[in-house]
Amino acid sequence: MENEIRVLIVDDHKLIAEAWSSLLEHVEGIKVIGTADNAQDAFDFCLEHKPEIVLMDINLKGGSNGLEATERIHNSLAKTRVIGLSLHDDISFVKKFLSIGAKGYLTKNTNKTELVEAIMKVHQGESYIAAEIKDRYFTSLLDINNTESKKELTLKEIEIVKLITQGFTSKEIAEKIFVSPRTVETHRHNILKKLNIPNAAQLSSWAKEKGYM
Repeated sequence: MENEIRVLIVDDHKLIAEAWSSLLEHVEGIKVIGTADNAQDAFDFCLEHKPEIVLMDINLKGGSNGLEATERIHNSLAKTRVIGLSLHDDISFVKKFLSIGAKGYLTKNTNKTELVEAIMKVHQGESYIAAEIKDRYFTSLLDINNTESKKELTLKEIEIVKLITQGFTSKEIAEKIFVSPRTVETHRHNILKKLNIPNAAQLSSWAKEKGYM
C-alpha cells in the first residue's frame, strides 16, 4: 500500500521485537519493514531504508546505546523520527532523550491503541509522551526549581555509568571511550557528587533502578 508509515523496531530481545511487530501487523497505514537488535545495525538500516518511524529500545545491551543511536539517526536523517521505548519512567531521562532529537517516549506498559496513536502523531510532526507519565513530564517543565534537573546526567556520564556498573576499571573505560584515565576519574567524581551517591556499589543500585543496566 502506498503512503504507509514504514517502521523499524529496535530491541535486543527477539520476543519483544516480535511482539511489537505483531501488534502492528494488521494496522492499516503502518508497515513494519524490519527489526534490529543493536545500535549500529539500526543506524545502518535507517541509512539504507529510511523508515519514517523508529521504535527504539533505549536500554540496548551488549555495548549498544539507544541514546547514541537516536542522536545519530536524528542528525543524519531529517525525515526519520524516533520514538523511545523504555521500562522506566524517570522524567529526567525522558527529558534527556527528547533533548537529543527523539519525538516520542513510550513505556513498555503501553497498549496497542497508544502505540498506534504515538506513531501516527509523531509521523504528522507532533511529539508524543506516554499517557502514564505525561502529567509528570509537563509538570516538570513548569517547575523551574525542579531539583531533578540538577541531577540530570550528560550522555557521556550515562555511558560511563553503564560501563562502571558492568565492572570496567577507569583504565578500561578510558580505552573504550578514547579519553585518559584521569578524565574518567573526574567523571566518576562528578557523577557521584551530582547524584549525591557515596560509592560505585550504590551507583550500581541507582543505575538499575533508573533502567541504565
